Amino acid sequence: MKKKLSAKEYLIMGGGLFSMHFGAACMLFPVQWGKDAGSALIPMFIGILLSGIILPYFGYLALVKGDDTFLALTRKMSQGFGTFFAALTIFVIGPLYMVPRMSAAAWAAIVQITGLKTENMLPVVAFSVFYYIATYWFVVNPGKVIDKVGKILFPILIVVVTAVIIKSLITPISTTWAAPSFSQNPIVYGFLEGYATADLQCALLFGIVVVHGIREAGIEEKSINRSLALIGIIGLGLLLITILGHMIAGANTGGTIDLTLSALYTEMVLQLWGSAGGVLFNIALVAAALTTAVGAVSSTSEIWEEILHEKNPRLFTYRNICIASCALSAVVSFADLDTIVKVVGPVLDACYPPAIVIAMYYCLCRRKDLPANLKAGKWAMISSFAISLLQLAVRYAEMFDLGWKGLGKLYYALPLSEYSMAWLPISIAVFAIISITKRRASAA
Repeated sequence: MKKKLSAKEYLIMGGGLFSMHFGAACMLFPVQWGKDAGSALIPMFIGILLSGIILPYFGYLALVKGDDTFLALTRKMSQGFGTFFAALTIFVIGPLYMVPRMSAAAWAAIVQITGLKTENMLPVVAFSVFYYIATYWFVVNPGKVIDKVGKILFPILIVVVTAVIIKSLITPISTTWAAPSFSQNPIVYGFLEGYATADLQCALLFGIVVVHGIREAGIEEKSINRSLALIGIIGLGLLLITILGHMIAGANTGGTIDLTLSALYTEMVLQLWGSAGGVLFNIALVAAALTTAVGAVSSTSEIWEEILHEKNPRLFTYRNICIASCALSAVVSFADLDTIVKVVGPVLDACYPPAIVIAMYYCLCRRKDLPANLKAGKWAMISSFAISLLQLAVRYAEMFDLGWKGLGKLYYALPLSEYSMAWLPISIAVFAIISITKRRASAA
């Protein structure tokens, strides 16, 4: 056993962690953010930095300070709700949203580049079969996942991303940045847009994948957390640079491309590099989609195994759950990408506030194992989720014109609701009240 990783191992694992976060989301969204922000790019980037980089690092720190997995940390705060919340999160991060969104985005870009137009389902089915077989190959051995991603997919991503960013800086599509397409405060807008990447939840889940890789490298147990913290800095540092670079590339379109997400990125690359660039972009997007799918399938399958293994050890194995996750993701991916984002995306947003509470609790609470503090953390987590569910109901009511005006009045009467942050003061108040009450009761 050894005390620390070599520089090469840190780079490979840091690159693997970056790649899993980068995915199709952090590859596509920043270009959209840059286009939308235009001249307000810097303040918007500050908001994204908070929710897309700093909060995810708090997720890794929470795993380090709590010295356990995401499931175990939530169960320490509340056995019942913790299990439910972990299950909901891994459903959304896994086969119901993030994983199929990755493959749907990759296929949409292929169709745009090739101009493929067919009513036949065979091409998309063939692509999905290839994509999810490749995903399974990466995840089949949990101890090798981070190493495979770092050695195979990371180099592809970093080369193409660097080429796109540098080309955009040298020969921008437009030399003028457009006015922001939104009226909201750009820092707040950026913070809320950072939710869309789900990088905090991913950090809480991906930690187990990184830890397996660290153990596989022969690091002694007492040094694992230190290695995880340093790998988090490397991976998220790379993510920070690429997000900013892609936002500048998006702003450099000057509002001349009236497209969104993968279609926007594809058209931008075609204008920068021509048809050859389009081919390279497709390769990079498939690789990016694979990285996040790999991280999500591996980490969520491990947690499902932890939840279900005792019920049927022979059925609920890591490999069987990986197969089921890939199969379900393939089915969901046949839905339209915009539909996936519109319908399931808000559920992921609702999972974000409790994840923030969990991360902040384990990072900032000095006596995190004290029963009074755990009780306060539990109800802060539950109250943040309750407010998120109220907001979710309001969003669906507005989205589908359900007419639930009473719910809207109730939600918008809460402080910070106009910034989608109503959960924050309420969860802080709940934590403070319960913590003080419990301590006074113990002292009496």
